[in-house]
Amino acid sequence: MMSGVKLSGVSFRHGQGPAVLDQVSLEARPGEVLGLLGANGAGKTTLFRVVAGLLKPRAGQVRVAGIDVATNPSKASQRLGFVPDEPLLYPRLSALENLNQFALLWGVPATQARPWAEALLRDTGLWEVREAWVESYSRGMRQKLSVCCALLHRPSVLMLDEPFNGLDLDAALWLRGLLRARAEAGDCILLSHHQPEVLDVLVDRLAVLHRGQVMDLFDRAEMARQGGTAKLYQRACRDATLRAVREGVA
Repeated sequence: MMSGVKLSGVSFRHGQGPAVLDQVSLEARPGEVLGLLGANGAGKTTLFRVVAGLLKPRAGQVRVAGIDVATNPSKASQRLGFVPDEPLLYPRLSALENLNQFALLWGVPATQARPWAEALLRDTGLWEVREAWVESYSRGMRQKLSVCCALLHRPSVLMLDEPFNGLDLDAALWLRGLLRARAEAGDCILLSHHQPEVLDVLVDRLAVLHRGQVMDLFDRAEMARQGGTAKLYQRACRDATLRAVREGVA
């Protein structure tokens, strides 16, 4: 069964404003970490929300694990774990209670959810504060719990929007190892991050977004040949701007 993400000609705009996504076609494959890199406003977060079914595109098609998000959003969401840029948690519930709520949401039986939730909390270092209200957590602690909640139903596609924000070194190393392990197990990982050095060591392929379009797509070998993510990004954006100037649309 397919377990990746595929966007075909996807466009989105807010009201009558300019296009936030403009005819985006992109495929994240099973067994890989696909990185998204772009400036603020490039369309990364909107792309994630469209894939998650939170926003409806004006045109195009989105498939998660081979399932059309528009026609079968519930089934598609069962295959997808989404970690948004701002953790969406219940602040006046504990970590365990939050995980219980997400287990109910995903229909995970308590007999399966409880041991998996406990293992996740131990792995993330949240076990000792499992009974504390989430509103007392630091940003990094909430981010770790958000990842746990996204993993609880064991999705085959994991999509993370700036997941390293607020994480200390131990937590960042844990998340990096988790993402690589999930990809090596055959899952599809779609990751947005703004620090090139993280993407350099973590992703298998890199998509550069610029003004709502995928300007370039690089594999790991090409990333190494061209000097890393930062240089690739600067070059791709410069070339896109030059093309726009030549076409009279900049």
